[in-house]
Amino acid sequence: MAIKNRFGWSISRESMFETCMRSYYFHYYLSWGGWYASSSSICREAFKLKRLMSLPLWRGQLVHYVATKVLASLRKKGTIPALGDVTDYIEKRFHSQMKFSSSRTYLTEPKKRGDRLNIDWLALFEHEYDRRLTDEKIEKTIEECREGIRGLLDSPILHEIAKTDNRYWIIENIDLAEFAQVFDFDGAQVFAKTDFIYRGLDGTFDIVDWKTFSSAGRSTTTSSEPPIQNDPAQAPDKDHTTRTGVQLGVYGYYASAVMREPLESIRLHEVNLLDNGHEILHRIDDENIDIFRDHIRAGIKKLSEVLVDEDIQKNEARGLNAFPKNVSSRCRYCNFYRICEEPGSSLRLD
Repeated sequence: MAIKNRFGWSISRESMFETCMRSYYFHYYLSWGGWYASSSSICREAFKLKRLMSLPLWRGQLVHYVATKVLASLRKKGTIPALGDVTDYIEKRFHSQMKFSSSRTYLTEPKKRGDRLNIDWLALFEHEYDRRLTDEKIEKTIEECREGIRGLLDSPILHEIAKTDNRYWIIENIDLAEFAQVFDFDGAQVFAKTDFIYRGLDGTFDIVDWKTFSSAGRSTTTSSEPPIQNDPAQAPDKDHTTRTGVQLGVYGYYASAVMREPLESIRLHEVNLLDNGHEILHRIDDENIDIFRDHIRAGIKKLSEVLVDEDIQKNEARGLNAFPKNVSSRCRYCNFYRICEEPGSSLRLD
């Protein structure tokens, strides 16, 4: 039976849609089925390109992955792993994945082996497009990976987590590609991909979101939605972004509406591992829940408007013209540059 391309909404999907609708079309529709050899060449190319990663995105993914390993080890052994051991591990993963990508092994090796992800699998944008990667960029990236691990192991929240009952821990299982959490909202799938959940010593329901914002600063957003409120006991971070607030708000909605946790027990922890594990604690209330429920509903409607008859069950895109390009200087750094804008490309889709 063929796998169905199901409609879904998430913060990242809506963000891509708002950034460039053409890129969104390539990522979620043109690429569908591109893993089959019988698919068209443009479909297979789109599928390959959608999986490319930038250096910062890879860095964040790698640090997140190792964070799950640290938590799994803490659950099993009862102690936080030594910094040297974790640093050695992330460096090993870094070099093996870099070798995999630079040799372009991603063109021949599948991303999954049986029911498990190939943890060495990586396809960097720079390698696919033959863009030069300087030694300085590579060393900066690996040093930020080390910094992220130091931030994790030194973070107060990790030591707090270590004191809690690990029976209530929910650790993202990246090896098995089990990405929590997915829930139904008005017939649509909503993805609220939390990094870690635990039950506090005082019974709170705690959701942790590991961030890896570089020292250059946090990304910005043009969203008009207000962020959720910081805990009144803490001063708001001047670089706190609206997108992060909405993302955490969706997590809060999930905890309240799906997990049925009382609002007063929900704690949302934003922890930047590249800022010495600096944490911002967020709280939600009835007004916040209404805001984020409305945000999800509006987001689903927005993404459905480019579907035939706006039918999210069929999830059939209306066609290329319904997804206009957002042409800018950033296009050259888009995964889909080859099929969208690259001059002379035989696979360019005009």
